[in-house]
Amino acid sequence: YNSPWVVKEVSDPTVAAGQVVIRVRASGLCGGDVHLYHGMFPLPPPIIAGHEPVGEIVAVGAGVTGLRLGDRVGVSWVQRGCGRCERCQSRLPCQRELQTWMQLGGGNSELMLAWADGCTLIPDSLSYEEAAPIFCAGYTVMSGLRAANPQPGERVAVLGVGGLGHLAVQYARALGLPTVAVTSRADKQAEARQMGADEVVLAGDDPGLALQALGGVDVILSTTDSAQQVSQALRGLRPQGRLVSVGVPNPPVMLTLGPLIMAQPRLI
Repeated sequence: YNSPWVVKEVSDPTVAAGQVVIRVRASGLCGGDVHLYHGMFPLPPPIIAGHEPVGEIVAVGAGVTGLRLGDRVGVSWVQRGCGRCERCQSRLPCQRELQTWMQLGGGNSELMLAWADGCTLIPDSLSYEEAAPIFCAGYTVMSGLRAANPQPGERVAVLGVGGLGHLAVQYARALGLPTVAVTSRADKQAEARQMGADEVVLAGDDPGLALQALGGVDVILSTTDSAQQVSQALRGLRPQGRLVSVGVPNPPVMLTLGPLIMAQPRLI
């Protein structure tokens, strides 16, 4: 950990039942890879990292019926579970036998082993480079939008226009929702509009007050790591508003009762 990454020759993976081997064409670099580099995951090195991999299937194990040789696929962080526990039955990450890239090896390699259940077909119209970040950053923000359950016409604010936020803005707009990008950087305003934001708000000293001045929002999808901004943003919610945080704020978020009672938001 905390030392230069190196390139090494390793043995080609051998496919087992329920698995596939993928020739990797692109592998995104995520904030999680930085955490891995600093030793925040309980994995003994050496480690093949990379959890935003996409490529084409070159080997198929016994029992795999939904994928074929040559298919263009991406691999999710969570690839399979036990299939029998309550969380698996609810299509949530398993807590008994969770299988991820950590068990099989990641995508920063020429060949990658993966469970077929964790693979998703990529449309031919989508390039590998465009598809790779969707398998972590894209999935994360789309899950956040689903959790907020925005209704037609509700206004969505994306707090933080970075690695997650720039995709969240595009997804919210693609869903036909009035979209507000909230950023601390003036030089990101034009870019956020190009991504589809209807409005761009400079957070300033208090993003909640900035959203209030705009008339408030129904959903805040927070991608920032600033606990202060998350706490302040709550006051920008309309009654029955929802805030979903997909970032990891540091230090922990401190909520004040005043705005909570007034706006009656739900923190998801």
